Amino acid sequence: MPYITTSTNQYGRTERTMDMPRFSADLAKELGGKVLAHDIDRHSIQIGADLVHLYFNSWKGHVHVSITAPDVLAGDYSTYDKAQKTADANVNPDGRKIASIAKDIKRRVIDASQSALAARRAHAEAQQKNRASIVKHADALKAACPTLDIRVNEREQRAAIYSGPSNYYLSATMMSDGKVSIERIGAISAKTFRKLIAALEADKSE
Repeated sequence: MPYITTSTNQYGRTERTMDMPRFSADLAKELGGKVLAHDIDRHSIQIGADLVHLYFNSWKGHVHVSITAPDVLAGDYSTYDKAQKTADANVNPDGRKIASIAKDIKRRVIDASQSALAARRAHAEAQQKNRASIVKHADALKAACPTLDIRVNEREQRAAIYSGPSNYYLSATMMSDGKVSIERIGAISAKTFRKLIAALEADKSE
């Protein structure tokens, strides 16, 4: 029994509907996964730690198959890194037996994307470590310089630093590695400026 039903509407146009629940269930059985339904045209199959997404394109009459790591949040992986680009494929649900379709999806999407998913998870882990690091460095700076106004942005892995109630003007940014970039600083005496330069030179030589 085919998964796709083709009919003609009142305007003479061809319309396609698909029994996505049955297709997803049959495919999940072949792949050893669990179906997670979303809506009439979109289902997902959980296979191990990954999610295989199915989308029925009624215009073209095929199912688009893609894969993601559900434990990696949006923004925690790079969309520009080619090493993190997963594979996808279009399949005709009625073109072959479901076992052949499952084998094709496993080869072209699931197996082909494992290195990319591993790279995404590694990138996400690094992002989490960076967020924890910026909090740690910001807390240490606040303890050492309590007059500073330090505003941590964990998501962006940085902290904005302002002079607060002190009698000088300062605007700086701390990154997750603890390094601080000074964007603006108010007028200071020549003596203080020499001390600042000496401190910078000493830091450069370390």
